[in-house]
Order: sequence, then structure tokens, then C-alpha cells
Amino acid sequence: MRPEVTSGMTPHAGLSRIQPHMVVEKSADLPEKRIEIASNESAYGPSPLAVKAAAKAAAIMNRYAEDAVRDLTAGLAEFHDIRPEGIVCGHGSDDLLLRISQTFLQPGDELVCSVHGYQRIPNFAHTANADPIRASDRNFTADIDRILECITERTRIVMLANPDNPTGTYLRADEIRRLHAGLPGSVLLVLDSAYLEYAAADNFENPASLVEESENVAMTRTFSKIHGLAGLRLGWMYASPVVAEAVRKMGMTFPLSNAAHKAGLAALNDQAHMRFVYSQNLKVLNQFRSGLEKLGLEVIPSQTNFVLVRFGHPDFPAIDAYQYLRSRGVVARRLSSAAFSEHIRFTLGLPEQMTKVLDLLRVFFESHPNYEHTKS
Repeated sequence: MRPEVTSGMTPHAGLSRIQPHMVVEKSADLPEKRIEIASNESAYGPSPLAVKAAAKAAAIMNRYAEDAVRDLTAGLAEFHDIRPEGIVCGHGSDDLLLRISQTFLQPGDELVCSVHGYQRIPNFAHTANADPIRASDRNFTADIDRILECITERTRIVMLANPDNPTGTYLRADEIRRLHAGLPGSVLLVLDSAYLEYAAADNFENPASLVEESENVAMTRTFSKIHGLAGLRLGWMYASPVVAEAVRKMGMTFPLSNAAHKAGLAALNDQAHMRFVYSQNLKVLNQFRSGLEKLGLEVIPSQTNFVLVRFGHPDFPAIDAYQYLRSRGVVARRLSSAAFSEHIRFTLGLPEQMTKVLDLLRVFFESHPNYEHTKS
């Protein structure tokens, strides 16, 4: 019999405020052959060089990867031409965002974020028993003025994803710099750059230069997206040496596996694969968006490898379209927030997969007599 939890073992209050940020459903009822486009993974997989490196590393899985952080840090510093002392490695960008929050937040502190931005960010604040402050946005895009209005003496972190998830929107370089200029030096600006490699907009800026110009900016990166290493959970952070050292202390002993760090280094060395994934993703993004708009759907402009789509007509609610697709083997993503109740997020798969999704949606709509009304 499990013993009762005493009051002395009660988790801190912030943990009770953590909410799920996406809807996860059982897959037992799905067809055996299915199109998985829910979790923003790369449809093109990892570099063959990364697969080979990980497979070779599997032979020494009985050993801790004692040199992994040093080796990957050196590889990242050389590849990106950045200072190694500002790099911290971890289990994907979420691990690093969590460590940043737990390093710089105390109970009663505030973390400011965008209300419709990355839905896990408020939970990072809760893990430190701090308070997330959600600034209103504009058309699913973070609003710099609203964020700055939320800054108080209790603010310790402003955390944004850019490009954002689940919306796919982004902030221009001048907007990010205006935001930073408006923050007190005591507030850390954290920019989750998980989708940076997919951004095609001319006025998008890699924030590494802002990191090097400032003491209070940190950015997080991941190998999970364009590099296709989601299953290995590999990410890194870049910040001032002082911030980096503080976050480094929050990490576990031997934070990387042999397979992850060897695959990450190999992925960096296969730029042809990354260029291929980028170009294919952009091509599919444009084709899929065009197809959705021809069906009368509202597509939120995206700088990522997914699109957020609004099903605004009462005869065709998002939940019905989602269940229809799911019953036919297409697994997309619904989000927990009520603000996204009319939306479905579609990861961009292979061209033939997205054509299949469009064909199924067309059948879904055309089976209803009011379909023509949705396109008007």
C-alpha cells in the first residue's frame, strides 16, 4: 500500500499550475499506415552522416560521454564562428529554457511572454514558482509595445520563440532590437530559435550578434528540427559567459549521450543535407499554403516547417476536420488553449503526403452542401 504524502512532501505551488500545452491522443485507433505531421519533426530525416555516427557510437553506450560537451562546444563554436565560453549544451532547447528559468527566477518573480506564443513558456515559470505574465499580441504575432508595458520591478525574464510555435509567425530584426533596447539591464531576454534555420524572411536576424553585443540576451538552438535529430534530444544555448556559466551549473553530470553528440557533429558537417531540407520545406510550404487557401481556409503566415490553419466556418469546425483526417491516418496537432480551438497545426511532410492531406480535406468539405459558402 502506498504511504500517504505528508504536508512536508507537498510539491511547491507552482507545479500545480502547470497545464498541458497540446492535445495528446492515443494512437491505438489509428490505421497502421499513417501520415505523422503533428510534432514538427523533419520529414526528410537526419543526414546519413549523422545516422552513421550515431550507429558507431552505439557500440560504446556502456560508457558516459565524458568529452561530449567539450567536443560539441568546439564544433559549434567553429561552425557558427561564436565564442565557446558562451555555449551550453543540453537535451534539446526545452531543457535549456527550463534551466534558464530555474537559474534566474525565484518565487514571486515574473517571466513575460506572448499570450499566443510558445505554450510551454508559462510552465517554465511555474517550475520556479514564478509568475508568467502573458502580453497580448497582434494577429498571433508578439507585440513589442504590449510586452514592454508588462515590465515591472518583478520582471526577471522576457522569453519568446522566434520564429514562434505554434503560430509560425516571427519578429523582424528591428523589432527584436527595439524590445531589447526597452528592457532594463536586469531583465534577461531569452529567444528560443528552434526554427531559425527555416526562416526565409529577409528581415529576420540570427540573434547571435545581439548576444555578443549584450550581457542580458540568451538564445537557444536545437538539432531536433532541420537536422532531424528529434529522437536524440540535442540542443544548445548561446549567451554571455556569465549567463552561460550560471545555466551550465544547473545541468546534470554528463548531459549528452555519445550518440547524440556524435550525430550532432556529423549533422553540422553535412550542409548539403541542411540546404536540401530547407529548400524542400520552403517548396512544400508554398504549395500546401496555396492548396489550403483554395479550400477557403485561413493560413497563418509561417517561417517554420509547419502551418497553423484556422477552420472558421461553423459547418466545418476544426475538431471535425481533425477527427476526419485522423480516421484516415493523418495525425496533425490540436492545441489545448481555447484560443486555438478553431485551429489545426500541420507539420510539413513530404510533398506527396501534403497532397494527400489536401485531397482528404477537399473530400471533407465537398461532402457538405454549404461548402461553396466557405469559399466566398
